Amino acid sequence: MKTLLIPVDSSEATENVIKYAADFSCDTHVDRIILLKSYYVSVYAQLLPSADFVQLNAEDIDEERQKVVDDLKSLGQELVKKCNPSIKIKTAISELPLIRAIHQIIANEQPYVLMIGNDTSLDDSYIAEQLIAIAKTSTVPVLIVPSTVKYKKIERTVVPCDLSAISRLNALQGFRDPTRFLHPDLMILNVGPKPKGSDEHLAASLAGLLDGYKYEVYYSEDKDIVHGIVNFAARNHAQMITALPGKYSFFSNLTHRSITKALALNADRPVLILK
Repeated sequence: MKTLLIPVDSSEATENVIKYAADFSCDTHVDRIILLKSYYVSVYAQLLPSADFVQLNAEDIDEERQKVVDDLKSLGQELVKKCNPSIKIKTAISELPLIRAIHQIIANEQPYVLMIGNDTSLDDSYIAEQLIAIAKTSTVPVLIVPSTVKYKKIERTVVPCDLSAISRLNALQGFRDPTRFLHPDLMILNVGPKPKGSDEHLAASLAGLLDGYKYEVYYSEDKDIVHGIVNFAARNHAQMITALPGKYSFFSNLTHRSITKALALNADRPVLILK
């Protein structure tokens, strides 16, 4: 079963990612979508007053929990209306902190992809505030959808890669079957120095790793890696940027601040982080 997991809150980013997921699921043969809401009340919140000198009691906590249940039920109903009738919608509430709740659902439900709405303003989304930690610790691919992005069929994706570590491209092999997930044309963008060795050897290696894909190789001379990737994606009308896993991923090598900057700059297309 091809399952899509979406952590939700009450933000505009969640509202948008629900709409995106409904259209996305029609093109990617998704069988099931799980909406996850974390309702975590710490011991300190129960024992100590808030900044407004309000201390939560059991009745307050139960009332807030019921509100969370009702809101999640409404989101599920909204998604049912937008999705293909064959897609099963499941809602889940966890009393664990958000990241632990996500890890538990991944372990129990084995989703194929984790989809997160990103609000770069961070005004009202606690999920967006923890997005970097979620993306780095998730054991399944993460698709980050900016709050301003409307769904477009993913036909072309930019894959930033240091071609001196070309073996990292084997992470794409699990996505080559269009009945499982995506099968876009690939724009392999070398973001480091041009690798040593013959062009013929490089071409042969790429052909073996990317068998079944339509792809082209490009080279970026921009010293600012993030700027180069984002500009290239915009110029070439890519619907997505795909980050490879491991040491040579442009995503993994960036600092927390740089990743936040990258996602803020790239506010007009999703980023898929492979694992």
